[in-house]
Amino acid sequence: MTQSLNALFSPETSPHPAELQPFRLLCDSLFFYALPDSSSPLPDKAGQQQPWTGYTPVHLSEKEQARFQSLAHELKGHEVEFHGGLLASLSAAHTDRDEASSGALASSLRAGAKPADPQKAEDEALWQAMLILKLAEMFREEQREITQGFLAISDKEAELFAAIRGEETEEGGEDEEEKQALGELAAATAVSGPTINLVRLARAWGCLYLRDAKAKEIPLLVTTHQELQGLLTEAYEALTGRVPRQLVSLALPNRTGSEDDDALLERFRTDTEAAREHFSRLLLGVGAGGTIAAERLTELQGAGNDLNRTALPFLQNSPDEKAMRFYAYEGTSFRDLFARLSGARVAEPRKDTETTTALLAVLG
Repeated sequence: MTQSLNALFSPETSPHPAELQPFRLLCDSLFFYALPDSSSPLPDKAGQQQPWTGYTPVHLSEKEQARFQSLAHELKGHEVEFHGGLLASLSAAHTDRDEASSGALASSLRAGAKPADPQKAEDEALWQAMLILKLAEMFREEQREITQGFLAISDKEAELFAAIRGEETEEGGEDEEEKQALGELAAATAVSGPTINLVRLARAWGCLYLRDAKAKEIPLLVTTHQELQGLLTEAYEALTGRVPRQLVSLALPNRTGSEDDDALLERFRTDTEAAREHFSRLLLGVGAGGTIAAERLTELQGAGNDLNRTALPFLQNSPDEKAMRFYAYEGTSFRDLFARLSGARVAEPRKDTETTTALLAVLG
């Protein structure tokens, strides 16, 4: 019996399709969080259904959603001002978010009013989390735009250098090296002003995760941030006194931005279907249990080796490859881990019957 391997992308909202591409090689479906103000959804190709789905994990009232959209628009162009310590004192108790200008709102936030009502405190934490995630979206979009600008400059410089040398512009050689250098410079200098650190981002994302009723149906969390694994490890050690177990490492081809990405993906999934489904079934079995028997771990690692052997031809034709490492937090759910990470008190503690071992895949 075939089991689908579904995954939830973390800790960012509305990721770029290129960030999801490597995970599509293995996962049958990918989900990610989208904020109420998502103004730039992932592009749809000719109306076809995509293997990824963005959804809002917390349903706001119509009035609160309008408030968030209004404030998100106010943030545009004032990201640095709001990031500079103001979000830490954001309070949902303010009643004039709709009319407040960025300057007036910043002044009111500096007052640091704290709601005494527990429900208001929860609402405050949710608003703070969503705005942090919105700021992160803005920074990433700015970074992509600057990177594209540097690459455009690189192309123009290649043409100019070729004209000076009296040559036709060619791909490769020194021009390609110059383009790569400019691309690296773009990545290093993309964001002006302070950036949002991953600790704050993970806590904000976890605040939404704790309110997401659908999350328990998705057994695997995937990320491109190795630091997230470290944060969850610290939370796991604090809860259990143990360290998570690294299950297996998969070598996957990395192709981004090429026109044949979809064709490559289809061939990869077709040629590795048997090995991939066997690995997914065993991985889901590990997630469904509270402890990992030595025999089950050995079987899973063997399935991972089989999948790596099947994928070897694709690695030979790939300019780069990525390692996807899987970790298991035995007997603990992500609900417990993110509650510990964010310092939140989880109401109505429950034992997850669907998944009692949290599974994390880190692409690096």
